[in-house]
Amino acid sequence: MNPNCPYKTRGNAAIALKVDAEAIDPLRKIAVEVVEEYSELDEGAETGIAFLRGEPDERLRSFYWRAVRELIPLEDAFRLAEEVGAELVYYHDGRGVVGALAAIGADLGSGKTYELIAHRTRAYWGTVRRIDPASVFEMDRATRPYTFDNVDYEAGEIRIAPHTPCPVLLGIRGINPEAVKRAYEMLRILEPVEYVTIFETNQATDPHYRRLRIADLRDGVSAIIDGTVSEAPRTDAGGHVFFKLRDDAGEIYCAAYEPTKSFRKIVSKLIPRDEVTVFGAVKLKPQGLTLNLEKILVKRLAERIVRRPPICPACGRRMKSLGRNKGYRCRVCGLKLGEDAAEVIKVRREIKPGFYEVPPSARRHLTKPLMLEGLLRDHQHR
Repeated sequence: MNPNCPYKTRGNAAIALKVDAEAIDPLRKIAVEVVEEYSELDEGAETGIAFLRGEPDERLRSFYWRAVRELIPLEDAFRLAEEVGAELVYYHDGRGVVGALAAIGADLGSGKTYELIAHRTRAYWGTVRRIDPASVFEMDRATRPYTFDNVDYEAGEIRIAPHTPCPVLLGIRGINPEAVKRAYEMLRILEPVEYVTIFETNQATDPHYRRLRIADLRDGVSAIIDGTVSEAPRTDAGGHVFFKLRDDAGEIYCAAYEPTKSFRKIVSKLIPRDEVTVFGAVKLKPQGLTLNLEKILVKRLAERIVRRPPICPACGRRMKSLGRNKGYRCRVCGLKLGEDAAEVIKVRREIKPGFYEVPPSARRHLTKPLMLEGLLRDHQHR
């Protein structure tokens, strides 16, 4: 769901299961027992469960799209459940019912991926995960782009294993179930695995983005904006890079934060009048609404022109500027020339038009890696 949600769980995910059953009571009993055993209810988890007989209708489909793109008031979820006849079980305030209803209504028609999750035995929860890193790099080289974001080559680290003390050993994402199964079988895992599950997901499909004008932005949305760089990039003390973007409706700061590593170098090479399309999350910051960059398409580069004092035509020495718009004077022979005599140099740009993205370690679950552009569409439309 919406990765910008301020009260989300770590992954901000929800799961839906489709079951053939004669009665809902046994399913309710199982679901409640599982939640009450594993959910951290005593630490305030607001878990929610929803049960719906039959297929989800357009109201739940619309609710799903809101859940990946907006912040939904809890009362909207309770109202929808009553309208569609969904039964709810929830704990505390029950914010989890938003995700439960959205998962039932999930619309993956525009793209889907798969994730294989290997679960740890309880005795290993909270301990260091025992996976041979070399086997992850080998697996990635053998299976990409059919699996993705297994490693971050810039950081030299594997990305399939979480760092939290949760029951998940690892997760492998790919474009079909066969790819993630093959990848899993290539790993050298040095601890017991309790079981493996493959999920159909909306990860890496860009469902959270909306193409918007700057005037229509608000806190918590993920946007695609076409615009022109209006203020040169600057780097602050924390290593974060900021620039201003303008369209015909307004102006906004764009930010590439320190965790995006070399992506910041690309952003720092932009200059005013460059035409770009930016992708990212809109957050309200002290300086105002700011778009946290996830991808950028550099469409057209402005010319970078440098003006410097000309060579004196009389004695061949470099002349000296007399000040802004006051022309030039030769320090040797005293000859004066006007401002239009300046030597104009076109400087070669250090960036090329094209798509650029943050590294896997800084990428959020819903954001599509550039390596999947076209691949998902071609594969799933066969």
